[in-house]
Amino acid sequence: MERSPAKRIVHLVSFNIPYPPDYGGIMDVFYKISALKRQGVGVILHCFSYGRGRSRTLERECLRVHYYRRELNLFHLFRKEPFIVVSRSNEMLLKDLLTDNHPIIFEGLHTTHFLGNKALEGRITMVRTHNIEHVYYRNLASNEKNPFRKLYYSTEARKLERYEPKLASATWLISISPGDTEYFNSMYGNALFVGPFHPEDGSFPGEGRGDYVLIHGDFSTAENDAAALYLLKEVVPHLKYPTILAGKRPSAELSDKASALRHVKLVPNPSLSQMNELIANAQVCLLNATQPTGMKLKLINALSSSRHVVASPAVISGTGLGELCHVAVNPGEWISLTDRLMNEDFTGDMRVQRNLLLKEVADNEVNAKKIVETIDSYNPEL
Repeated sequence: MERSPAKRIVHLVSFNIPYPPDYGGIMDVFYKISALKRQGVGVILHCFSYGRGRSRTLERECLRVHYYRRELNLFHLFRKEPFIVVSRSNEMLLKDLLTDNHPIIFEGLHTTHFLGNKALEGRITMVRTHNIEHVYYRNLASNEKNPFRKLYYSTEARKLERYEPKLASATWLISISPGDTEYFNSMYGNALFVGPFHPEDGSFPGEGRGDYVLIHGDFSTAENDAAALYLLKEVVPHLKYPTILAGKRPSAELSDKASALRHVKLVPNPSLSQMNELIANAQVCLLNATQPTGMKLKLINALSSSRHVVASPAVISGTGLGELCHVAVNPGEWISLTDRLMNEDFTGDMRVQRNLLLKEVADNEVNAKKIVETIDSYNPEL
């Protein structure tokens, strides 16, 4: 049964159950739902279940929640459609979307199997693009050491590149970074920049200094694991400060390398509150990546809650946030910047400057309003 009437209602199709919000893409989904609710938008959530259970939190946040099983059948690997799409092609989803005429937000290319379906003709459809997916998967392939996973990622990248033109049939693409927006507009002409949604918990650091360096991220992906491993091999051995490595499912190689360095503490699989505390109390966050598309949520979290940020060019590429970071290209720059910033106070003026730019890019209320106003501009009666 639907709860209190909302001024507007949207369907939101998520690639996974968006609670708990403990990694980048899911964080964007969950906090988007909360921000839309504050704008008077009721969300009917559709989510694919694999590895996560039903959530009472989501059922409180949304008007209704529909759960679908993701079909992880290995025969899907031989289909023309990308595996991440065909495994989410549940016919019940289409049936549930057709119970009314509300706008639909598809989260990621993953959920777009029914985009452009004749049954949805005339509906407002938005696709949240979290990445340029074929570029992302090629990068996963280049960082993967397991030959079978490497083959999967490279094959999926080719399929995703062939599949991507389907995005032209969306009413709008709501792209997560200015760089991605430029790409999708050049390809399909229907992209709107709507920055990332994230926890705005107000846990800003005090002025002054922290006493450790932090490397954090979701290490369950090959790219993030490789990026952290680079720092542990090339940068951290030359630092004289306590260093914390914190994130989901670090590889055995990453864990071994951290354990071999006496000034490094490994915090595997931290809770949300523990990770927030680690970010807020760090003096310097080191953010490394090789993937230049999308928006790194670890960048938003560090800029929102921590002090100084040193980042590789791929982390800030296309984000509009480069001026808030210190950019390092080689090990010498990572080391010298960290040495300097560990002895430099983080001031109130720095916080003010940072918040002004963050509000333009990653303010949840501003970004939710963009979605609402875009829908209203298409059909003011909704």
